[in-house]
Amino acid sequence: MKQDTDTAADTTRPRTGMRGHGRFLWRFVLFALPFWSAEHKWINRGRLALVAALTVAQVAVQVGLNSWSARLYNALERRQLDVFLQQIVTFALLLLASLAVFSLSLYVRRRLQFAWRVWLTKNTLSVWMAEGRHYQLGLVAGDLDNPDGRIAEDIRVTTESAVDLGQSLFYCILLLVTFVSVLWELSGVVHVGIGGMVIAIPGFMVFIALTYSAIGTSMALWAGFPLVGATNLRQALEANFRFGLARAREYSESIALIGGDADERTHLQELLRGVRRGWTRQTYGLVRIIVFTTAYSVLAAPFPLLVAAPRYILGYITLGTLMQMAQAFSQVTAALSFPVDNLSGIAQWRASVERVMGLQDALGGLQEKLGKNRIEVRHEGSSLQLAGAAVMEHDAEPLMHEITAEVGPGEHVLIEGDTQICHRLILAIAGLWPWGAGRVTLPAGANIFIASDRPYLPVGALGEAVCYPMTLGEHVPEDIKSALHRVGLGDLAGHLAVIDNWDHVLSAAQQQRLSFARMLLHRPDWIFLAEATNALDAVTQRELAGLLVAELPSAAIVAVGRPGLFDGFFQRVLHVERI
Repeated sequence: MKQDTDTAADTTRPRTGMRGHGRFLWRFVLFALPFWSAEHKWINRGRLALVAALTVAQVAVQVGLNSWSARLYNALERRQLDVFLQQIVTFALLLLASLAVFSLSLYVRRRLQFAWRVWLTKNTLSVWMAEGRHYQLGLVAGDLDNPDGRIAEDIRVTTESAVDLGQSLFYCILLLVTFVSVLWELSGVVHVGIGGMVIAIPGFMVFIALTYSAIGTSMALWAGFPLVGATNLRQALEANFRFGLARAREYSESIALIGGDADERTHLQELLRGVRRGWTRQTYGLVRIIVFTTAYSVLAAPFPLLVAAPRYILGYITLGTLMQMAQAFSQVTAALSFPVDNLSGIAQWRASVERVMGLQDALGGLQEKLGKNRIEVRHEGSSLQLAGAAVMEHDAEPLMHEITAEVGPGEHVLIEGDTQICHRLILAIAGLWPWGAGRVTLPAGANIFIASDRPYLPVGALGEAVCYPMTLGEHVPEDIKSALHRVGLGDLAGHLAVIDNWDHVLSAAQQQRLSFARMLLHRPDWIFLAEATNALDAVTQRELAGLLVAELPSAAIVAVGRPGLFDGFFQRVLHVERI
Protein backbone atom coordinates (compact mmCIF):
# COMPACT_ATOMS: atom_id res chain seq x y z
CA MET A 1 0.00 0.00 0.00
CA LYS A 2 2.85 2.34 0.75
CA GLN A 3 4.20 2.07 -2.76
CA ASP A 4 0.81 2.82 -4.31
CA THR A 5 0.11 5.88 -2.21
CA ASP A 6 3.56 7.32 -2.69
CA THR A 7 3.25 6.85 -6.43
CA ALA A 8 -0.16 8.46 -6.46
CA ALA A 9 1.17 11.46 -4.64
CA ASP A 10 4.27 11.78 -6.76
CA THR A 11 2.37 11.74 -10.04
CA THR A 12 0.16 14.63 -8.96
CA ARG A 13 2.91 16.65 -7.31
CA PRO A 14 3.10 20.06 -8.97
CA ARG A 15 6.11 20.97 -11.04
CA THR A 16 8.51 23.44 -9.53
CA GLY A 17 9.98 26.58 -11.04
CA MET A 18 8.36 29.67 -12.49
CA ARG A 19 7.62 27.93 -15.77
CA GLY A 20 5.83 25.14 -13.93
CA HIS A 21 3.80 27.64 -11.91
CA GLY A 22 2.95 29.54 -15.07
CA ARG A 23 1.78 26.39 -16.86
CA PHE A 24 -0.35 25.47 -13.87
CA LEU A 25 -2.01 28.90 -13.71
CA TRP A 26 -2.72 28.83 -17.45
CA ARG A 27 -4.24 25.35 -17.16
CA PHE A 28 -6.38 26.55 -14.28
CA VAL A 29 -7.62 29.54 -16.30
CA LEU A 30 -8.67 27.21 -19.13
CA PHE A 31 -10.19 24.88 -16.54
CA ALA A 32 -12.22 27.67 -14.89
CA LEU A 33 -13.38 29.64 -17.96
CA PRO A 34 -16.35 27.41 -18.92
CA PHE A 35 -18.10 28.17 -15.63
CA TRP A 36 -18.30 31.87 -16.46
CA SER A 37 -20.03 31.19 -19.77
CA ALA A 38 -22.28 28.38 -18.55
CA GLU A 39 -25.90 28.43 -17.48
CA HIS A 40 -26.73 31.29 -15.06
CA LYS A 41 -23.56 33.01 -16.26
CA TRP A 42 -24.95 36.52 -15.74
CA ILE A 43 -25.96 35.73 -12.16
CA ASN A 44 -22.49 34.41 -11.39
CA ARG A 45 -20.79 37.26 -13.21
CA GLY A 46 -22.94 39.64 -11.19
CA ARG A 47 -21.89 37.92 -7.99
CA LEU A 48 -18.25 38.21 -9.02
CA ALA A 49 -18.67 41.91 -9.79
CA LEU A 50 -20.40 42.45 -6.44
CA VAL A 51 -17.58 40.66 -4.63
CA ALA A 52 -15.09 42.94 -6.40
CA ALA A 53 -17.10 46.05 -5.50
CA LEU A 54 -17.37 44.99 -1.86
CA THR A 55 -13.63 44.33 -1.81
CA VAL A 56 -13.07 47.92 -2.94
CA ALA A 57 -15.41 49.01 -0.13
CA GLN A 58 -13.35 47.00 2.36
CA VAL A 59 -10.22 48.86 1.31
CA ALA A 60 -12.13 52.15 1.56
CA VAL A 61 -13.05 51.28 5.14
CA GLN A 62 -9.37 50.61 5.90
CA VAL A 63 -8.41 53.98 4.43
CA GLY A 64 -11.05 55.60 6.59
CA LEU A 65 -9.74 53.86 9.69
CA ASN A 66 -6.19 54.95 8.81
CA SER A 67 -7.21 58.59 8.56
CA TRP A 68 -9.31 58.24 11.71
CA SER A 69 -6.30 56.97 13.69
CA ALA A 70 -4.30 60.06 12.75
CA ARG A 71 -7.09 62.37 13.93
CA LEU A 72 -7.57 60.35 17.13
CA TYR A 73 -3.91 60.38 18.19
CA ASN A 74 -3.54 64.07 17.30
CA ALA A 75 -6.56 64.80 19.50
CA LEU A 76 -4.98 62.80 22.32
CA GLU A 77 -1.65 64.56 21.87
CA ARG A 78 -3.34 68.01 21.93
CA ARG A 79 -5.81 67.03 24.68
CA GLN A 80 -8.79 68.11 22.53
CA LEU A 81 -11.80 66.47 24.19
CA ASP A 82 -14.37 67.71 21.64
CA VAL A 83 -12.36 66.29 18.73
CA PHE A 84 -11.84 63.04 20.68
CA LEU A 85 -15.63 62.65 21.17
CA GLN A 86 -16.18 63.31 17.46
CA GLN A 87 -13.73 60.53 16.64
CA ILE A 88 -15.70 58.11 18.82
CA VAL A 89 -18.78 58.80 16.70
CA THR A 90 -16.73 58.48 13.52
CA PHE A 91 -15.33 55.17 14.69
CA ALA A 92 -18.84 53.85 15.40
CA LEU A 93 -19.88 54.71 11.83
CA LEU A 94 -16.76 53.11 10.40
CA LEU A 95 -17.39 50.01 12.52
CA LEU A 96 -20.96 49.70 11.22
CA ALA A 97 -19.75 50.17 7.66
CA SER A 98 -17.07 47.53 8.19
CA LEU A 99 -19.58 45.03 9.60
CA ALA A 100 -22.00 45.61 6.73
CA VAL A 101 -19.37 45.38 4.02
CA PHE A 102 -17.55 42.33 5.38
CA SER A 103 -20.72 40.35 6.20
CA LEU A 104 -22.30 41.06 2.81
CA SER A 105 -19.03 40.18 1.10
CA LEU A 106 -18.94 36.85 2.93
CA TYR A 107 -22.54 36.04 1.96
CA VAL A 108 -22.08 36.85 -1.74
CA ARG A 109 -18.72 35.08 -1.89
CA ARG A 110 -20.15 31.89 -0.42
CA ARG A 111 -23.07 31.93 -2.85
CA LEU A 112 -20.59 32.21 -5.70
CA GLN A 113 -18.40 29.44 -4.28
CA PHE A 114 -21.28 27.01 -3.91
CA ALA A 115 -22.66 27.80 -7.37
CA TRP A 116 -19.25 27.01 -8.87
CA ARG A 117 -18.92 23.84 -6.83
CA VAL A 118 -22.37 22.61 -7.88
CA TRP A 119 -21.68 23.35 -11.55
CA LEU A 120 -18.27 21.66 -11.54
CA THR A 121 -19.56 18.66 -9.58
CA LYS A 122 -22.53 18.18 -11.91
CA ASN A 123 -20.31 18.40 -14.99
CA THR A 124 -17.79 15.95 -13.58
CA LEU A 125 -20.52 13.54 -12.50
CA SER A 126 -22.20 13.75 -15.91
CA VAL A 127 -19.01 12.41 -17.49
CA TRP A 128 -17.87 10.05 -14.73
CA MET A 129 -21.25 8.45 -14.03
CA ALA A 130 -22.17 7.79 -17.68
CA GLU A 131 -21.67 4.93 -20.14
CA GLY A 132 -19.91 2.90 -17.47
CA ARG A 133 -16.93 5.29 -17.33
CA HIS A 134 -16.82 5.05 -13.53
CA TYR A 135 -16.32 1.31 -13.94
CA GLN A 136 -13.85 1.52 -16.82
CA LEU A 137 -11.82 4.24 -15.10
CA GLY A 138 -11.38 1.93 -12.12
CA LEU A 139 -9.86 -0.66 -14.46
CA VAL A 140 -7.38 1.61 -16.20
CA ALA A 141 -6.90 4.54 -13.84
CA GLY A 142 -3.58 3.36 -12.44
CA ASP A 143 -2.38 6.23 -10.23
CA LEU A 144 -5.76 7.99 -10.33
CA ASP A 145 -6.79 7.19 -6.76
CA ASN A 146 -10.18 7.83 -5.16
CA PRO A 147 -12.25 9.62 -7.81
CA ASP A 148 -15.08 9.85 -5.26
CA GLY A 149 -12.83 11.84 -2.92
CA ARG A 150 -11.76 14.10 -5.76
CA ILE A 151 -15.38 14.86 -6.60
CA ALA A 152 -16.59 15.31 -3.02
CA GLU A 153 -13.63 17.04 -1.36
CA ASP A 154 -11.15 18.29 -3.96
CA ILE A 155 -13.81 20.06 -6.03
CA ARG A 156 -14.97 21.79 -2.84
CA VAL A 157 -11.44 22.94 -2.01
CA THR A 158 -10.79 23.92 -5.64
CA THR A 159 -13.80 26.21 -5.93
CA GLU A 160 -13.92 27.62 -2.41
CA SER A 161 -10.19 28.34 -2.20
CA ALA A 162 -10.08 29.81 -5.72
CA VAL A 163 -12.67 32.43 -4.79
CA ASP A 164 -11.13 33.06 -1.35
CA LEU A 165 -7.60 33.37 -2.70
CA GLY A 166 -8.75 35.44 -5.67
CA GLN A 167 -10.58 37.93 -3.49
CA SER A 168 -7.69 38.03 -1.03
CA LEU A 169 -5.22 38.72 -3.84
CA PHE A 170 -7.45 41.48 -5.27
CA TYR A 171 -7.84 42.97 -1.80
CA CYS A 172 -4.07 42.93 -1.28
CA ILE A 173 -3.44 44.60 -4.65
CA LEU A 174 -5.93 47.37 -3.85
CA LEU A 175 -4.47 47.69 -0.37
CA LEU A 176 -0.96 47.96 -1.77
CA VAL A 177 -1.80 50.57 -4.39
CA THR A 178 -3.82 52.65 -1.95
CA PHE A 179 -1.51 52.60 1.04
CA VAL A 180 1.71 52.95 -0.94
CA SER A 181 0.45 56.38 -1.99
CA VAL A 182 -0.59 57.15 1.60
CA LEU A 183 2.77 55.99 2.98
CA TRP A 184 4.66 57.92 0.29
CA GLU A 185 2.89 61.14 1.20
CA LEU A 186 3.31 60.65 4.95
CA SER A 187 6.99 59.71 4.72
CA GLY A 188 7.99 63.06 3.35
CA VAL A 189 11.62 63.56 2.35
CA VAL A 190 14.56 62.27 4.33
CA HIS A 191 18.02 63.76 3.75
CA VAL A 192 20.91 61.34 4.06
CA GLY A 193 24.52 62.46 4.10
CA ILE A 194 26.95 60.19 2.23
CA GLY A 195 30.61 61.21 1.80
CA GLY A 196 29.93 64.89 2.19
CA MET A 197 26.90 64.73 -0.10
CA VAL A 198 23.33 65.13 1.05
CA ILE A 199 20.87 62.91 -0.81
CA ALA A 200 17.11 63.56 -0.59
CA ILE A 201 15.05 60.36 -0.41
CA PRO A 202 11.31 60.91 -0.87
CA GLY A 203 8.90 58.30 0.43
CA PHE A 204 11.64 56.46 2.29
CA MET A 205 9.17 54.34 4.25
CA VAL A 206 7.84 52.89 0.99
CA PHE A 207 11.30 51.62 0.06
CA ILE A 208 11.80 50.20 3.54
CA ALA A 209 8.41 48.42 3.36
CA LEU A 210 9.18 46.97 -0.08
CA THR A 211 12.61 45.74 1.04
CA TYR A 212 11.22 44.32 4.27
CA SER A 213 8.45 42.44 2.42
CA ALA A 214 10.71 41.21 -0.39
CA ILE A 215 13.18 39.69 2.07
CA GLY A 216 10.40 38.19 4.15
CA THR A 217 8.49 36.75 1.18
CA SER A 218 11.60 35.24 -0.39
CA MET A 219 12.62 33.56 2.84
CA ALA A 220 9.07 32.32 3.47
CA LEU A 221 8.77 30.81 0.00
CA TRP A 222 12.09 29.07 0.45
CA ALA A 223 11.09 27.78 3.88
CA GLY A 224 7.57 26.74 2.93
CA PHE A 225 7.77 25.37 -0.59
CA PRO A 226 8.21 21.73 0.60
CA LEU A 227 4.75 22.12 2.08
CA VAL A 228 3.21 21.88 -1.42
CA GLY A 229 4.35 18.32 -2.01
CA ALA A 230 3.70 17.35 1.62
CA THR A 231 0.11 18.61 1.44
CA ASN A 232 -0.54 16.72 -1.77
CA LEU A 233 0.88 13.51 -0.30
CA ARG A 234 -1.22 13.82 2.85
CA GLN A 235 -4.43 14.40 0.85
CA ALA A 236 -3.80 11.22 -1.15
CA LEU A 237 -3.07 9.18 1.99
CA GLU A 238 -6.09 10.57 3.84
CA ALA A 239 -8.30 9.69 0.87
CA ASN A 240 -6.95 6.13 0.86
CA PHE A 241 -7.69 5.80 4.58
CA ARG A 242 -11.27 7.07 4.13
CA PHE A 243 -11.78 4.63 1.25
CA GLY A 244 -10.49 1.74 3.36
CA LEU A 245 -12.88 2.61 6.19
CA ALA A 246 -15.80 2.94 3.80
CA ARG A 247 -15.00 -0.40 2.21
CA ALA A 248 -14.78 -2.10 5.60
CA ARG A 249 -18.17 -0.68 6.48
CA GLU A 250 -19.64 -1.81 3.15
CA TYR A 251 -18.46 -5.40 3.61
CA SER A 252 -18.81 -5.50 7.40
CA GLU A 253 -21.08 -8.56 7.39
CA SER A 254 -18.78 -10.57 5.12
CA ILE A 255 -15.75 -9.59 7.20
CA ALA A 256 -17.49 -10.60 10.42
CA LEU A 257 -18.74 -13.90 9.04
CA ILE A 258 -15.35 -15.00 7.74
CA GLY A 259 -13.57 -13.81 10.88
CA GLY A 260 -11.49 -11.25 9.02
CA ASP A 261 -11.63 -8.57 11.72
CA ALA A 262 -7.95 -8.92 12.63
CA ASP A 263 -6.77 -8.83 9.01
CA GLU A 264 -8.97 -5.87 8.21
CA ARG A 265 -7.81 -4.08 11.34
CA THR A 266 -4.20 -4.67 10.30
CA HIS A 267 -4.93 -3.29 6.85
CA LEU A 268 -6.62 -0.18 8.27
CA GLN A 269 -3.74 0.35 10.69
CA GLU A 270 -1.32 0.16 7.78
CA LEU A 271 -3.36 2.84 6.00
CA LEU A 272 -3.32 4.88 9.21
CA ARG A 273 0.48 4.57 9.32
CA GLY A 274 0.52 6.00 5.83
CA VAL A 275 -1.63 8.91 7.06
CA ARG A 276 0.85 9.41 9.89
CA ARG A 277 3.72 9.49 7.40
CA GLY A 278 1.93 12.15 5.36
CA TRP A 279 0.98 14.06 8.51
CA THR A 280 4.58 14.01 9.75
CA ARG A 281 5.92 15.24 6.44
CA GLN A 282 3.35 18.03 6.36
CA THR A 283 4.14 18.90 10.00
CA TYR A 284 7.83 19.42 9.17
CA GLY A 285 6.80 21.72 6.33
CA LEU A 286 4.41 23.64 8.59
CA VAL A 287 7.00 24.00 11.34
CA ARG A 288 9.48 25.52 8.88
CA ILE A 289 7.01 28.08 7.62
CA ILE A 290 5.42 28.83 11.02
CA VAL A 291 8.79 29.49 12.67
CA PHE A 292 9.49 32.12 10.07
CA THR A 293 6.00 33.64 9.79
CA THR A 294 5.72 33.93 13.58
CA ALA A 295 8.95 35.89 13.78
CA TYR A 296 7.89 37.91 10.74
CA SER A 297 4.49 38.83 12.20
CA VAL A 298 5.91 39.69 15.65
CA LEU A 299 8.50 41.99 14.09
CA ALA A 300 5.95 43.59 11.73
CA ALA A 301 4.08 45.45 14.51
CA PRO A 302 6.93 47.44 16.16
CA PHE A 303 9.20 47.69 13.12
CA PRO A 304 7.56 50.76 11.43
CA LEU A 305 7.33 52.56 14.78
CA LEU A 306 11.01 51.93 15.44
CA VAL A 307 11.94 53.25 12.01
CA ALA A 308 9.72 56.34 12.05
CA ALA A 309 10.00 57.18 15.78
CA PRO A 310 13.16 59.36 15.40
CA ARG A 311 11.22 61.78 13.17
CA TYR A 312 8.52 62.10 15.83
CA ILE A 313 11.07 62.53 18.62
CA LEU A 314 12.83 65.25 16.63
CA GLY A 315 9.51 67.01 16.11
CA TYR A 316 9.18 66.58 12.36
CA ILE A 317 5.83 64.74 12.59
CA THR A 318 2.95 64.55 15.04
CA LEU A 319 1.91 61.49 17.06
CA GLY A 320 -1.09 61.09 14.79
CA THR A 321 1.12 61.08 11.70
CA LEU A 322 3.45 58.55 13.35
CA MET A 323 0.60 56.17 14.10
CA GLN A 324 -0.97 56.69 10.68
CA MET A 325 2.41 56.02 9.06
CA ALA A 326 2.88 52.85 11.12
CA GLN A 327 -0.57 51.61 10.13
CA ALA A 328 0.02 52.43 6.47
CA PHE A 329 3.35 50.59 6.64
CA SER A 330 1.58 47.58 8.16
CA GLN A 331 -1.05 47.65 5.42
CA VAL A 332 1.61 47.75 2.71
CA THR A 333 3.59 44.88 4.22
CA ALA A 334 0.36 42.94 4.83
CA ALA A 335 -0.53 43.31 1.16
CA LEU A 336 2.95 42.25 0.08
CA SER A 337 2.93 39.27 2.44
CA PHE A 338 0.05 37.63 0.57
CA PRO A 339 2.26 34.71 -0.59
CA VAL A 340 3.55 34.19 2.96
CA ASP A 341 0.16 34.33 4.67
CA ASN A 342 -1.51 32.08 2.11
CA LEU A 343 1.29 29.64 1.37
CA SER A 344 -0.38 26.72 3.17
CA GLY A 345 -3.76 27.50 1.59
CA ILE A 346 -2.22 27.85 -1.86
CA ALA A 347 -0.47 24.51 -1.43
CA GLN A 348 -3.70 22.77 -0.46
CA TRP A 349 -5.63 24.51 -3.24
CA ARG A 350 -3.09 23.62 -5.91
CA ALA A 351 -2.99 20.01 -4.77
CA SER A 352 -6.79 19.81 -5.04
CA VAL A 353 -6.83 21.52 -8.43
CA GLU A 354 -4.23 19.08 -9.71
CA ARG A 355 -6.34 16.16 -8.48
CA VAL A 356 -9.55 17.48 -10.05
CA MET A 357 -7.85 18.26 -13.36
CA GLY A 358 -6.19 14.84 -13.22
CA LEU A 359 -9.62 13.21 -12.94
CA GLN A 360 -11.00 15.25 -15.81
CA ASP A 361 -7.94 14.51 -17.95
CA ALA A 362 -8.31 10.80 -17.20
CA LEU A 363 -11.99 10.89 -18.15
CA GLY A 364 -11.23 12.87 -21.29
CA GLY A 365 -8.46 10.47 -22.31
CA LEU A 366 -10.31 7.34 -21.26
CA GLN A 367 -10.72 6.08 -24.81
CA GLU A 368 -6.96 6.27 -25.37
CA LYS A 369 -6.33 4.50 -22.06
CA LEU A 370 -8.58 1.66 -23.12
CA GLY A 371 -6.05 0.74 -25.81
CA LYS A 372 -6.17 -0.30 -29.46
CA ASN A 373 -7.22 -3.94 -29.05
CA ARG A 374 -10.90 -3.27 -28.64
CA ILE A 375 -14.13 -5.09 -29.29
CA GLU A 376 -16.35 -3.18 -31.68
CA VAL A 377 -19.91 -2.77 -30.40
CA ARG A 378 -22.74 -1.85 -32.78
CA HIS A 379 -26.48 -1.39 -32.41
CA GLU A 380 -28.31 -2.52 -35.52
CA GLY A 381 -30.59 -5.24 -36.80
CA SER A 382 -32.85 -7.40 -34.61
CA SER A 383 -30.49 -10.07 -33.27
CA LEU A 384 -27.40 -10.44 -31.10
CA GLN A 385 -24.35 -11.25 -33.22
CA LEU A 386 -20.86 -12.21 -32.09
CA ALA A 387 -18.45 -11.99 -35.02
CA GLY A 388 -15.02 -13.33 -34.07
CA ALA A 389 -15.51 -11.89 -30.58
CA ALA A 390 -12.89 -12.62 -27.93
CA VAL A 391 -11.98 -10.88 -24.68
CA MET A 392 -8.43 -10.08 -23.64
CA GLU A 393 -6.57 -8.83 -20.57
CA HIS A 394 -5.65 -5.15 -20.25
CA ASP A 395 -2.23 -5.91 -21.74
CA ALA A 396 -3.81 -7.56 -24.84
CA GLU A 397 -3.10 -11.09 -23.62
CA PRO A 398 -5.74 -13.35 -25.26
CA LEU A 399 -8.01 -15.21 -22.85
CA MET A 400 -10.32 -17.18 -25.12
CA HIS A 401 -10.73 -18.47 -28.62
CA GLU A 402 -12.84 -16.32 -30.90
CA ILE A 403 -16.53 -17.08 -30.95
CA THR A 404 -18.99 -16.44 -33.77
CA ALA A 405 -22.68 -16.88 -33.10
CA GLU A 406 -26.10 -15.29 -33.53
CA VAL A 407 -28.94 -15.20 -31.04
CA GLY A 408 -32.36 -14.31 -32.33
CA PRO A 409 -35.32 -12.71 -30.52
CA GLY A 410 -36.97 -15.05 -28.05
CA GLU A 411 -34.12 -17.59 -27.97
CA HIS A 412 -32.76 -19.08 -24.76
CA VAL A 413 -28.98 -19.54 -24.96
CA LEU A 414 -26.48 -20.67 -22.32
CA ILE A 415 -22.85 -19.48 -22.44
CA GLU A 416 -20.77 -22.20 -20.82
CA GLY A 417 -17.08 -22.16 -19.94
CA ASP A 418 -14.65 -20.44 -17.58
CA THR A 419 -16.87 -18.29 -15.33
CA GLN A 420 -14.56 -15.27 -15.26
CA ILE A 421 -14.12 -15.21 -19.03
CA CYS A 422 -17.83 -15.70 -19.65
CA HIS A 423 -18.58 -12.85 -17.25
CA ARG A 424 -16.18 -10.59 -19.12
CA LEU A 425 -17.85 -11.57 -22.38
CA ILE A 426 -21.16 -10.34 -20.94
CA LEU A 427 -19.41 -7.13 -19.89
CA ALA A 428 -18.08 -6.80 -23.43
CA ILE A 429 -21.60 -7.18 -24.82
CA ALA A 430 -22.69 -4.42 -22.44
CA GLY A 431 -19.84 -2.23 -23.72
CA LEU A 432 -18.02 -2.19 -20.37
CA TRP A 433 -15.10 -4.51 -21.20
CA PRO A 434 -13.46 -3.11 -24.34
CA TRP A 435 -10.31 -5.23 -24.44
CA GLY A 436 -10.50 -7.93 -27.06
CA ALA A 437 -11.13 -8.50 -30.75
CA GLY A 438 -14.03 -8.95 -33.12
CA ARG A 439 -17.43 -7.35 -33.19
CA VAL A 440 -20.59 -7.44 -31.07
CA THR A 441 -23.86 -6.35 -32.66
CA LEU A 442 -26.82 -5.64 -30.39
CA PRO A 443 -30.41 -5.21 -31.59
CA ALA A 444 -31.16 -1.58 -32.36
CA GLY A 445 -33.50 0.02 -29.82
CA ALA A 446 -33.66 -3.14 -27.71
CA ASN A 447 -34.75 -2.98 -24.07
CA ILE A 448 -31.82 -4.81 -22.45
CA PHE A 449 -31.58 -5.99 -18.84
CA ILE A 450 -28.30 -7.39 -17.48
CA ALA A 451 -28.50 -9.11 -14.09
CA SER A 452 -25.38 -9.94 -12.09
CA ASP A 453 -24.85 -12.12 -9.06
CA ARG A 454 -24.94 -9.05 -6.81
CA PRO A 455 -27.55 -6.52 -7.99
CA TYR A 456 -27.07 -2.94 -6.88
CA LEU A 457 -29.54 -1.83 -4.21
CA PRO A 458 -29.51 1.90 -3.50
CA VAL A 459 -29.95 3.12 0.06
CA GLY A 460 -33.53 4.30 0.42
CA ALA A 461 -37.06 2.99 0.33
CA LEU A 462 -37.50 -0.67 -0.62
CA GLY A 463 -39.90 0.30 -3.39
CA GLU A 464 -37.21 2.46 -4.99
CA ALA A 465 -34.72 -0.41 -4.76
CA VAL A 466 -37.12 -2.75 -6.56
CA CYS A 467 -37.85 -0.25 -9.35
CA TYR A 468 -34.22 0.83 -9.78
CA PRO A 469 -33.01 2.37 -12.04
CA MET A 470 -36.53 3.54 -12.81
CA THR A 471 -38.19 5.89 -10.33
CA LEU A 472 -40.81 4.75 -7.88
CA GLY A 473 -43.44 6.92 -9.57
CA GLU A 474 -43.27 4.89 -12.80
CA HIS A 475 -44.91 1.87 -11.13
CA VAL A 476 -47.96 1.68 -8.91
CA PRO A 477 -47.45 -0.04 -5.55
CA GLU A 478 -49.76 -2.88 -6.55
CA ASP A 479 -47.51 -3.82 -9.47
CA ILE A 480 -44.42 -3.74 -7.23
CA LYS A 481 -46.08 -5.89 -4.59
CA SER A 482 -47.28 -8.33 -7.27
CA ALA A 483 -43.75 -8.65 -8.66
CA LEU A 484 -42.34 -9.34 -5.19
CA HIS A 485 -44.96 -12.00 -4.53
CA ARG A 486 -44.26 -13.76 -7.82
CA VAL A 487 -40.50 -14.02 -7.14
CA GLY A 488 -40.98 -15.34 -3.62
CA LEU A 489 -40.48 -12.08 -1.69
CA GLY A 490 -44.08 -11.58 -0.63
CA ASP A 491 -43.04 -10.97 2.97
CA LEU A 492 -41.40 -7.73 1.81
CA ALA A 493 -44.44 -6.42 -0.05
CA GLY A 494 -45.67 -4.50 2.97
CA HIS A 495 -42.36 -2.66 3.47
CA LEU A 496 -42.14 -0.63 0.25
CA ALA A 497 -41.82 2.67 2.13
CA VAL A 498 -39.24 1.42 4.64
CA ILE A 499 -35.85 3.11 4.21
CA ASP A 500 -32.80 0.99 4.89
CA ASN A 501 -29.45 -0.17 3.53
CA TRP A 502 -31.06 -3.09 1.71
CA ASP A 503 -27.88 -4.74 0.40
CA HIS A 504 -27.02 -5.40 4.07
CA VAL A 505 -30.55 -6.33 5.12
CA LEU A 506 -31.32 -8.82 2.34
CA SER A 507 -29.43 -12.06 1.84
CA ALA A 508 -27.69 -12.84 -1.45
CA ALA A 509 -30.56 -15.13 -2.45
CA GLN A 510 -33.15 -12.45 -1.66
CA GLN A 511 -31.20 -9.87 -3.66
CA GLN A 512 -31.15 -12.19 -6.69
CA ARG A 513 -34.89 -12.78 -6.36
CA LEU A 514 -35.37 -9.01 -6.21
CA SER A 515 -33.43 -8.71 -9.48
CA PHE A 516 -36.07 -10.93 -11.14
CA ALA A 517 -38.80 -8.69 -9.70
CA ARG A 518 -37.09 -5.82 -11.50
CA MET A 519 -37.28 -7.75 -14.77
CA LEU A 520 -41.02 -8.19 -14.33
CA LEU A 521 -41.40 -4.43 -13.84
CA HIS A 522 -38.98 -3.36 -16.61
CA ARG A 523 -40.27 -5.98 -19.07
CA PRO A 524 -37.08 -6.19 -21.19
CA ASP A 525 -36.97 -8.04 -24.51
CA TRP A 526 -33.28 -9.03 -24.05
CA ILE A 527 -32.17 -10.51 -20.72
CA PHE A 528 -28.56 -11.37 -19.83
CA LEU A 529 -27.97 -13.38 -16.66
CA ALA A 530 -24.35 -13.19 -15.46
CA GLU A 531 -24.31 -15.74 -12.63
CA ALA A 532 -27.54 -14.07 -11.53
CA THR A 533 -28.90 -17.20 -9.79
CA ASN A 534 -25.81 -18.73 -8.21
CA ALA A 535 -27.13 -18.09 -4.67
CA LEU A 536 -30.38 -19.93 -5.38
CA ASP A 537 -31.11 -23.64 -5.27
CA ALA A 538 -31.95 -25.60 -8.42
CA VAL A 539 -35.70 -25.66 -7.73
CA THR A 540 -35.88 -21.89 -7.31
CA GLN A 541 -33.78 -21.39 -10.44
CA ARG A 542 -36.24 -23.43 -12.50
CA GLU A 543 -39.19 -21.57 -10.98
CA LEU A 544 -37.75 -18.16 -11.82
CA ALA A 545 -36.79 -19.26 -15.33
CA GLY A 546 -40.35 -20.48 -15.86
CA LEU A 547 -41.66 -17.18 -14.51
CA LEU A 548 -39.67 -15.28 -17.14
CA VAL A 549 -41.06 -17.46 -19.91
CA ALA A 550 -44.60 -17.01 -18.63
CA GLU A 551 -44.35 -13.24 -18.10
CA LEU A 552 -41.96 -12.35 -20.93
CA PRO A 553 -42.53 -15.02 -23.60
CA SER A 554 -40.92 -13.03 -26.41
CA ALA A 555 -37.76 -12.08 -24.48
CA ALA A 556 -34.41 -13.54 -25.46
CA ILE A 557 -32.51 -14.94 -22.48
CA VAL A 558 -28.72 -15.36 -22.52
CA ALA A 559 -27.17 -16.76 -19.35
CA VAL A 560 -23.71 -17.57 -18.06
CA GLY A 561 -23.57 -20.77 -16.06
CA ARG A 562 -22.69 -24.41 -15.75
CA PRO A 563 -24.09 -27.13 -18.04
CA GLY A 564 -27.60 -28.17 -17.09
CA LEU A 565 -28.53 -24.76 -15.65
CA PHE A 566 -32.34 -24.51 -15.37
CA ASP A 567 -32.61 -28.21 -16.42
CA GLY A 568 -32.94 -28.07 -20.17
CA PHE A 569 -34.39 -24.58 -20.26
CA PHE A 570 -31.87 -23.40 -22.89
CA GLN A 571 -32.31 -24.30 -26.53
CA ARG A 572 -28.60 -24.30 -27.26
CA VAL A 573 -25.23 -23.80 -25.63
CA LEU A 574 -22.31 -21.58 -26.71
CA HIS A 575 -19.00 -22.95 -25.49
CA VAL A 576 -16.28 -20.48 -24.50
CA GLU A 577 -12.84 -22.04 -24.61
CA ARG A 578 -9.93 -20.60 -22.63
CA ILE A 579 -6.62 -20.32 -24.46
